This record gives sequence, C-alpha cells and structure tokens, in this order.
Amino acid sequence: MISAIYSLALTTGAPRVIKGGRIEHVCGDPSLGPEKDREFGERIVKTALNALGTAVTEPTLFDPVKLQEAEVVTA
Repeated sequence: MISAIYSLALTTGAPRVIKGGRIEHVCGDPSLGPEKDREFGERIVKTALNALGTAVTEPTLFDPVKLQEAEVVTA
C-alpha cells in the first residue's frame, strides 16, 4: 500500500507500506516542479515494486527517500 498517512496503514496491519508523498498527490510532490516530481514518483513506484518482492513477517515501512540514500552510499 502506498500511503501518505503511513502510520495509519501500519497500525491497520497492511503488510507492506510505502511512504508516499502528499495526501492529495500520493505518488509525488508537485511542489518539487515537474522534473523532480516525476523522479520522486518513479522512486515511489520502484520502491513499491521492490516491496512486493520482499518477504515480510509483520507490517513493514518502505521509505523511498531512505532507500535512495542507501543506494547512493553502497554504490
């Protein structure tokens, strides 16, 4: 589940929760401008696809921003 209110999704038991942008624009952030908004949206969708392939045993939060930072550090 992609959600801007990720804490609620976690407490309701959703197994995989992807931290979204804003409530009215969950897969992006229009305040970033068109190019950055698209990049952010792509990062959210890629994180969601990776989450589907990740085994979880309890509600788990996937943060697109933190995952991107981890990729930069390990690259």
